[in-house]
Amino acid sequence: MRRKQSGNDPLQLARRIAAALNAPPSVPQYAWGFVWATGMTSDGGILVANSYGIAYIPDEVNLPEQVRMVSADESISAADRAKWATFPFLALQDWAQHQGVKLQAVVGTKEQLTGIDPGAAKVILDESDIPKDGRMQGRSRLEIIAPGAAAMLAGTSDAALIDLLPPRPADDTAPVDKSQSLWREVQKPLMRTTEGREVAHLQAFVNYANHQEELALHRAHVSGSSDAQRAAIADWAYWQHIGVLISDGLMPATPV
Repeated sequence: MRRKQSGNDPLQLARRIAAALNAPPSVPQYAWGFVWATGMTSDGGILVANSYGIAYIPDEVNLPEQVRMVSADESISAADRAKWATFPFLALQDWAQHQGVKLQAVVGTKEQLTGIDPGAAKVILDESDIPKDGRMQGRSRLEIIAPGAAAMLAGTSDAALIDLLPPRPADDTAPVDKSQSLWREVQKPLMRTTEGREVAHLQAFVNYANHQEELALHRAHVSGSSDAQRAAIADWAYWQHIGVLISDGLMPATPV
């Protein structure tokens, strides 16, 4: 009975989610300074954010239904969400202020929580809390950032998948894969502490997102099975949304 109650405790749930987000595949293998922040509001809501891009979620990462990715919240302008880039615990605080709710606790490792004032109680994860495999059941990254597009894809038959794509080019030679070099450019600004590193990081992330969109579109056109094509279309739509979102966040505010 006590075990069941513990399982329904929002703070214990936040701890388990934070632990999973500190394990592969939630943390990319090569990602300088990549951090997930997990928080709990006074009404038991679970919030998460990470230090890369805006609404970036690594491949193969699902989030449970009750978990809110704060930088994917379209009720907050892209420009405001861009201010959270590289500061995931600030993202939790600022989101709570925008929504008029109280951030009650934040969860992270001792290293992640040292030197920050999250405006809430700190809950420290031990290394023993972190699983070897952090995969969770829940919504895909496309469902989180673009639920309408995800629903359209899910409702499309295998035979009609091709209709979701732009026309296949006459020359469908595979694009040169520049993922590694562009990913390094995403990380470089995070290795310095100078002013403007957040903007430089987001600008590099747009380039990376646009390239991933291009690669995914090619995979979607040449996929040999409907499952592979569906997965490629999901990636294509996700990266398309990410590129547009971050570009919007970088645009200067227009005077009213």
